[in-house]
Amino acid sequence: MRLAQITKIYDMHCHAYEFDLNEIMEILEKAPNLRIVAVSDDLESFHKTLELHEFFPEKIIPCAGFHPWNIGNRSLHEVEEIIRQAYKYGVSCIGEVGLDKKFVDPNTWPTQKTIFTRFLQVARELDAYVTVHSPYAWREALTLMVETGVEKAMFHWYTGPLNLIDEITSSGYYISINPALKIQSKHRRVAEYTPLEHMVFESDGPYNYRGLRLSPLMIHETIEEIASLKKVSVNTVLSYASLNSERLLYG
Repeated sequence: MRLAQITKIYDMHCHAYEFDLNEIMEILEKAPNLRIVAVSDDLESFHKTLELHEFFPEKIIPCAGFHPWNIGNRSLHEVEEIIRQAYKYGVSCIGEVGLDKKFVDPNTWPTQKTIFTRFLQVARELDAYVTVHSPYAWREALTLMVETGVEKAMFHWYTGPLNLIDEITSSGYYISINPALKIQSKHRRVAEYTPLEHMVFESDGPYNYRGLRLSPLMIHETIEEIASLKKVSVNTVLSYASLNSERLLYG
């Protein structure tokens, strides 16, 4: 029996609430070993994610978060309410949170840092892992995570400098690999460089990247692609992916 048939496969970063419920059901039927770590971007999406977890308690793992793209459009009161509910439900994942120097108004930088630091403190107290958004702010995000004492974190769809990966992994953190490596050369280089010991997988679905509609069903083919890149068996990559994902989720 192939390991793919007996090992849980984790999508460590997916906006599951954006999928139609019927499509979620179809995804889980097609991939019964799949576990989806479902991030949220604000209070409303966190509520939707919790509802999905209630529908699929063994398959959907909810995360509490506030996306940096929402800064400036929402009040800090909403952030505190998300945090209050994160404690209430005892989430094992904080995300999507982070810092953004590429897509977000630079005038929001102090607020971004305040909110990100607040969520890092929550993650530390809940022993939850953090799924980190950090375009062009990779170094700053890493520094804050280390200073805050966060033990479990994953750089989501990392496209930053390769030499920073050594610092990320030496800090005990992970890099998530996205199906976009098929068409995004800088992410493919990240995949080639990142050791399997610090690699997990994500879809970021249902985001549409250059015509590629990302889905949790792409995780297995991405694992196969990594096996080819690393010149190891698919079973080897699956073993590392499952072990690393469970270390992040469950310690």
